Amino acid sequence: MPEPKSWDYLHLAGAGTEDTPRFSRRRRLLIWGGVAVAFLGSVLILLLAHVEEEADLRRLVGIAARSQGLDANLVAGVVHAESRGNPTAASRAQAYGLMQLRIPTASEVAGRPVTVEELFDPAFNLNLGCRYLRRMLDRFDDDVLLALMAYNAGPGSVDRWLNEERDPVAILRHHAYGETRAYVRKVLRRARDG
Repeated sequence: MPEPKSWDYLHLAGAGTEDTPRFSRRRRLLIWGGVAVAFLGSVLILLLAHVEEEADLRRLVGIAARSQGLDANLVAGVVHAESRGNPTAASRAQAYGLMQLRIPTASEVAGRPVTVEELFDPAFNLNLGCRYLRRMLDRFDDDVLLALMAYNAGPGSVDRWLNEERDPVAILRHHAYGETRAYVRKVLRRARDG
């Protein structure tokens, strides 16, 4: 009789030939119960690690936001919209980390050359991202809509839109790029929901 293939687990459950020993119903339940317990234990460990990472991220967001006088929920909204909380996120536009900073922007905010590896450091990225968001708020007189549009589309785009329209809501509806409209909605929804 040929040996069962390594992927053929049916013989363990007693579904083999006469030469394959059949396990009792109780033994099969014990085997599958053990498999289920091991699986659920692994899932629980991963879930607890994820919860711990989220708590660490919330703590880091709070520290960085407070350092720049920003609302932590707003910063958390930006992080969610930009990277979904992935500290090693990288975009096709060559933006990196939690707050998706590009090297030239990050270097300008830091006042020195910045590397991609530094932007993958959550605390460093949040610090620079919050400083940049604070700059956008200062530039646009603490108008959150304009600052978020500038964070996404660039301050030059917002300046152009302001030449055509002064109302931030009208700019968002009629002048901002579709991606920017969706981005601002996503950030504000996440900030509202905490």
